[in-house]
Order: sequence, then structure tokens, then C-alpha cells
Amino acid sequence: MKQVSKEVVEEVPKEPIIKVIAIQSLIESHLTYTGRTSGKQYEWAKAGATQNVDELDVPELLAKRLGGKSCCGGSDGNKIFQLA
Repeated sequence: MKQVSKEVVEEVPKEPIIKVIAIQSLIESHLTYTGRTSGKQYEWAKAGATQNVDELDVPELLAKRLGGKSCCGGSDGNKIFQLA
């Protein structure tokens, strides 16, 4: 009598691929930010520090400015973050 072996295949759930982008702080200050889209928290210790940021949070971080007027034709202010 011939034995038949059965192969057991276990399916492992696939985790979503999260793309990250390195973002650098331009401000000489300790910065903490929680992404509105992803809910993840990021921290920069000083100017020049970089963090890998979820691509969903990148546009909002790059749009952040310090100073300047938000209306009436004022300047846009200084960028806080840039792509590293």
C-alpha cells in the first residue's frame, strides 16, 4: 500500500506596503508632529534631523510654514520641512 503525503500550505496575511519618505527639519528646535492622515507620530531633535515619514503625511508637512501672513498678500513664511 502506497502512502500519500499531504502538503499543508499556510497562508500568511499580507501586510500593506507603507512607503516612507525622508523629511528633514529646517528649524533649530525640537519638533513633534502627529500626521493627520496616518495618525503616526514623528519627532525631530534639531535642524537637519531627518525622519522617515509615511508618504500620506508628506504633503502636509512640506506645506507647513513659520511666520508670514496667511492672508492679504503677505509672505508665505519660512519652510519648516524639506525632502532629505
